[in-house]
Amino acid sequence: MSHQTPLGSLVPQANCLDLWRDKNDQLVRQAKVAQDLSFHLRRQQLAQDSLEGLRRLLDSLQGLPAAVPVLPLELTVICNFITLRASLAQGFTEDQAQDIHRGLEREQCL
Repeated sequence: MSHQTPLGSLVPQANCLDLWRDKNDQLVRQAKVAQDLSFHLRRQQLAQDSLEGLRRLLDSLQGLPAAVPVLPLELTVICNFITLRASLAQGFTEDQAQDIHRGLEREQCL
């Protein structure tokens, strides 16, 4: 049985949120596996793949209008993305500060 969203609805179905949450969790697990690898090039590639996956997930979430049901997941993905990015860069950059600012601006829209 499929669930249909009424026209004009701004909130995705719960099953979409569950899929996005599962994707976030899978990417975090992948990043943790990368940390444990002893082969440097493979570790870097797996971490970069996780980072790119989090960026795509974040782009998907931020492509939606700001909505209360999506906000906790969006903020979680932002935190995971920034944490992994800072870890790979071995520092905190201005771009990461801007990512935080954009996420908080969307929260204020609610």
